[in-house]
Amino acid sequence: MHRVRLSAVSGLLSIVFFAVTAVAGDAPEQVVSIAVENISLTSATSDRVQFTANVSLLSSRRVTLREVMFAELHASGIPFYASPISDRLVLVPNQKVLPSQPLLLTVYLHDLSSLKPLHALVADGKISITGMAYASVDLTTAEKVFLRTGHARVPVKIDSALELHIPGGALGKASALALIDYGQAGLESAGSTWQSGAMSFSEQRRRLWQNYAPALVLAHATYELQDAAGKSFQREATAMGFRINGKQVVLPKSVLEPWKFDPDVAASMKQDGSLRILNYDLALWSAKTRLRDEFGQLSGAQAWRLSTHQLRLLPFTKDDSEQMFLPSEEDRTQKIRVHRRQRAAALGLVEITDPSVSPMSPILAGPDRPAASNHPSANVSLGVFRFPEGIEAREANPGLLLLSLRKGASDLELDTPIDSTGWGSPVISPEGIVGVVTSESSVISIAEAAKALKFSTNPQHAGDRR
Repeated sequence: MHRVRLSAVSGLLSIVFFAVTAVAGDAPEQVVSIAVENISLTSATSDRVQFTANVSLLSSRRVTLREVMFAELHASGIPFYASPISDRLVLVPNQKVLPSQPLLLTVYLHDLSSLKPLHALVADGKISITGMAYASVDLTTAEKVFLRTGHARVPVKIDSALELHIPGGALGKASALALIDYGQAGLESAGSTWQSGAMSFSEQRRRLWQNYAPALVLAHATYELQDAAGKSFQREATAMGFRINGKQVVLPKSVLEPWKFDPDVAASMKQDGSLRILNYDLALWSAKTRLRDEFGQLSGAQAWRLSTHQLRLLPFTKDDSEQMFLPSEEDRTQKIRVHRRQRAAALGLVEITDPSVSPMSPILAGPDRPAASNHPSANVSLGVFRFPEGIEAREANPGLLLLSLRKGASDLELDTPIDSTGWGSPVISPEGIVGVVTSESSVISIAEAAKALKFSTNPQHAGDRR
């Protein structure tokens, strides 16, 4: 295992959160800011690169912060993951508060083809950070009365372009680049777990590819939002899914009803009751099919499309929403509801109606796919697929990861987060499918998914939708 170490790097990340206000007529939303005091690239191993960051929080008014969660983070296009800030912190106006533990930022190498993007990030000396954060704060008595809840969960979009400072000037940068290059060379020459795992086909990998890859689909949804004035806004969403039996496909509902998962869209729809959803369309590509034509344009030639009556949306499960809070233009906090991703209700079924498509043999059960346990043993190697390039690729080429599960607070969790290109993947044990990925770490057990979507996991009735 090769390891790269780099001295402290500061100024990587700056994120702003909006705290809620009490009632209409109060001052505009007060700002709670999180600043990184210093950040270190702690290590680069055969499967991950980790940063340790010391952060401070500052508020212009008194607020009690319960937790800050991060999601869908990218640094100059590189997906990374941040540990939550879990301290219960009282922020006093204009006084910095330091969490008890540093923030751990992790880049998993299965999300990258090499360390070269990290090299480019340091060489350029600039970094752009995008993603989402969710800040949970306690409310004052007046806020509790007004909002009828004791806590507020505030979604915040992160979109920052920053200078990357490396101590030591040109010499420090040269040293950092040399260390990253050394790590890249070591990984390439030694054949790390990450690289050799991506290229070798063990018996387990061979069976996963043979039995499950043909069932995978890449899904892309497009739709319009139209306001009262007739102005339209184009939106899109991408996910993956898998065919379970016959012509049925399991997909995340975030690609079937994406407007229910977007806080900005939910807020806009609440503010403007006349906002309409127009021209929704869904396209599904099987694994290994062509996505783009000879001119590089996204093509539906090999896709099943809802608009051409090759797909049918089956009845959705009842929404499972959570309450969030957003600043409004009227200088007051508004409550909105968005769909949870961490529940079975976040899944849906689509049926392929194209008569030229042959039904699949049931993927959930059969001679080579016995009914899987919903509680696999810890550290058992499980297969998870993803489409790493999404619809930007020329072909819908899936990638295979071997991960493991742990028991979470309410359900199963991946021990290693996976970026959004793998959301909707089946989670496959040696005995069969045990769950479905719905977010970075959340896995819905196949039993819960079957109950919510009303399909059978019994080998004798795998094609039935009860």
